[in-house]
Amino acid sequence: MSPRTGRPPKENPRNINLNIRITKEESERIKNCAEKLDLTRTDTIMKGISMVEKEIEEKE
Repeated sequence: MSPRTGRPPKENPRNINLNIRITKEESERIKNCAEKLDLTRTDTIMKGISMVEKEIEEKE
């Protein structure tokens, strides 16, 4: 038997889909931020969520 090929499984895979409705302008803002930060759109959104969580912690 040959060894398994392909990528090894991730520790914490992103396997949940979240569909949201946004405007074309909002989509462009996300895309522009991702390009400037050299991140994926998902990573850009996750970074924004982290920033909001930090802001919430500071208020508590």
